[in-house]
Amino acid sequence: QKTSKHWWFEHNTLIMKKVIAICFATVLFFSNAYSQKRELQISDFAGWKNIEKTIINNQGNYISYELNPNKGDGNLIVYNTSSKTSDTIPRAYNAQFDVFSEFIVFKIKPAEDTLRKLKLAKKKKEDLPKDSLGFMNLKTGQTVKFPDVSSYLLPKEQGAWVAFLSEHQKPKPDSAEVKPKKSEKKDSPKKGKNDKELKDLTIHKPFTDFSFTFNRVDQFTLAQKGHTVAFSTKLTDSTSSFGLVVFDTQNQKIDTVLREAESIERITLDEAGRQLAFLASNDTIDEKVFSLYLSSTKKLVAEKIVDTLSASIPKGWMPSENGNVFFSEDGSKLFFATAKIPSKTENDSILEEEVPKLDVWSWTDNPIQPRQLNDLDKEKKRTYLAVYRINEKKTFQLADTVIRAVNLVNKNNTDFALGINSQPYLKQQVWSADSRNDYFLLNLKTGAKKQILEAKSHVSLSPTAKYTVWYDVSDSIYYSMNNSTQQVMALTKNIVVPFYDEENDTPSNPRPYGIMGWTENDEFVLIYDRFDIWRIDPSGKRVPVNETEIGRKTATRYRYRKLDDELVFIPTGTEIILSGSDEKNLQHGYWGIAINKQNSLNPLIVENNVLGSLKKAKDAETVIWTKQNVKEYPNINVSDLSFSNSETISNANPQQDKFIWPTAEVVQWISFAGDTLRGILYKPDNFDASKKYPMISYFYERYLYSFNYYHVPKPSQSIISISFYASNVYIVLVSDIVYKEGYPGQSAYDAIVSGVQFLVSTRSFIDGNRLGIQGQSWGGYQVAWLITRTNLYKAAMAGAPVSNMTSAYGGIRWESGMVRQFQYEEGQSRIGASLWDRPDLYIENSPLFRADKIETPLLIMAND
Repeated sequence: QKTSKHWWFEHNTLIMKKVIAICFATVLFFSNAYSQKRELQISDFAGWKNIEKTIINNQGNYISYELNPNKGDGNLIVYNTSSKTSDTIPRAYNAQFDVFSEFIVFKIKPAEDTLRKLKLAKKKKEDLPKDSLGFMNLKTGQTVKFPDVSSYLLPKEQGAWVAFLSEHQKPKPDSAEVKPKKSEKKDSPKKGKNDKELKDLTIHKPFTDFSFTFNRVDQFTLAQKGHTVAFSTKLTDSTSSFGLVVFDTQNQKIDTVLREAESIERITLDEAGRQLAFLASNDTIDEKVFSLYLSSTKKLVAEKIVDTLSASIPKGWMPSENGNVFFSEDGSKLFFATAKIPSKTENDSILEEEVPKLDVWSWTDNPIQPRQLNDLDKEKKRTYLAVYRINEKKTFQLADTVIRAVNLVNKNNTDFALGINSQPYLKQQVWSADSRNDYFLLNLKTGAKKQILEAKSHVSLSPTAKYTVWYDVSDSIYYSMNNSTQQVMALTKNIVVPFYDEENDTPSNPRPYGIMGWTENDEFVLIYDRFDIWRIDPSGKRVPVNETEIGRKTATRYRYRKLDDELVFIPTGTEIILSGSDEKNLQHGYWGIAINKQNSLNPLIVENNVLGSLKKAKDAETVIWTKQNVKEYPNINVSDLSFSNSETISNANPQQDKFIWPTAEVVQWISFAGDTLRGILYKPDNFDASKKYPMISYFYERYLYSFNYYHVPKPSQSIISISFYASNVYIVLVSDIVYKEGYPGQSAYDAIVSGVQFLVSTRSFIDGNRLGIQGQSWGGYQVAWLITRTNLYKAAMAGAPVSNMTSAYGGIRWESGMVRQFQYEEGQSRIGASLWDRPDLYIENSPLFRADKIETPLLIMAND
């Protein structure tokens, strides 16, 4: 027995020694790994890469994305989901797959260093190298390119070809660039008085002999679901006028629709390529008068349908080149813009500096003078929507000087539209955060206009125009009106949960969460509350149904993710995808649900990450999406719609492993005002609880939603770089703030200072003598106010702070021409009263009046 015990003791002692050795080696390994990591430096920012413009082809077997550094040349990555391999195309961007996935087309930028050197050499803009157009054969990997390309288009359906404009190229027999095999080669045009920058239009099917080039082209367009290309071109060198040409890519036939127009604008084809519309003018002066033309691509005869003499538009008006020309998807209607005929510019013998200038301000201004001046150029080009009904050959003016805006629905197919008049309420925008309008039902069959609502907001038309639905801020209820019977129903009156922003803490009416959409034939409208989705009968005959049911119980916010841009109605009975965001534990995920099918809500994927950028292949069940957290960049994932067997296919920033990086945790405390608040505490991933760390506080309003967000290290115009500070062994606290009306400064103090003091008292690793604070704009104001009340901070930085609310109250935002008054009475500044009603609050909340109390070193970035 002694022998066996002795053996047992020695054997287990040996095992313990090995275990200890392994544990020590493991600790040493991770210790060395962290010791080898270094702090981020500013010089590291430039190479940090961002994934942008991710696309998936129709069949779901190719994915493309741009990988662009913060500074420098980027790459286009093309990933094959079958072979799990990728191709890298330097400096390529703005890519698209053709409909059959035979190739990918992209533009290629000149090298950034080359451009920089030429700009330093003071080269003119027109002499700088231009973009090229590239193609890659998805089967063979072969690539070709065309030089000096300004723009390109390719159809959504019916053809694997591309049309593009490029600088006129003289043939070079030994050129390595791809040249069209068939083309109409003519000399470049002679420059005339009214010549524009004309280019070559090439219609090309990559990696085939199919290629046609047309010279002296000004504008072009193509049919998204057809075979037609239309373009304006100078037909001969001897004239300054333009012609309109149609090219059929299927039978390779060329036809001229119109000859000898001085200007052709707004060329458009319907989706199938069967109808062509455009504006044309024969005026040689700058103030051209246009007419609207329509042609069938079979008959190819341009018929003038609207001009200045048409009785269907107001007298003295014309079709305008400043607005769009477009067809309804079904091709039954042509929409165009009208405007007053421009006045001819007269030569003046007075010098510009001799012309007197005077702006007269008045309380009757609607809107105020600075906004009028700011909008002057836009107003000079203001247009008004009209419609031409093609089969009936009738024109109706929809918008006018009263109804300036028109909302169309259902891909412009519906015979009704919503007209909007904001004029009576423009002055009110000075002091009110509510945007109100009068609304009209416009009949596109008869041209009739009927006012249906006055002084309302959040108004929309159902897809088939059976109903008008709006949210009334006065009683927080959604209403519907049957547009035929005028019957009004209170849709959410008997639902006990609120449909407005429950977290709103400004002295204004809270906004609704919005409408998700409509089911087929306007049978149901789907409306969001904070968490759930409600299916509601707009006629009021059936009881509303909570489709998601558990959202409020679990504090999970469900929102629809539309995966097919062609859908007008939300499908019922078949599964659609919702995103789900848990406000308590901050998890995110995707859920499946079948609308109008009980107990169909089911989680597909739920993670401690932020999931986003969900896209689906048009003809396959393949989806791509991103996931991110504080340590994981939002790389691209691919899976099927069940989100099983997902694969991460990108690795944007592998260099991150070399650096100390932040970790994040949620902290909670009771504010000085008695509110339970949460914030985010960032620490370096080599954190040592036995050390003392300086801490920076950053805030704005509420920021907890960003808990799982990745922070790209990059220069910022306004806020601190969280990843940079944490990497350089700082603790960073991002606090949520709850505001009390009339006391925004004190509210910020109660929330922020309480959080800092709580952490200093409960986290021994925070150095209470080395605390910093930073904020920008509204955050900058709060920084300025706080340091007039506390000496807690070692240093402070305020970006663009308002220090004097009494002067800011009447300040003008020059980028919009809007006065800031509404911001203080009802908006973010949260005073809740006018300056003359509560001057005490304006002074109380202005840091300027306590500037003598500041002892904290303060850096102000004033901003212009």
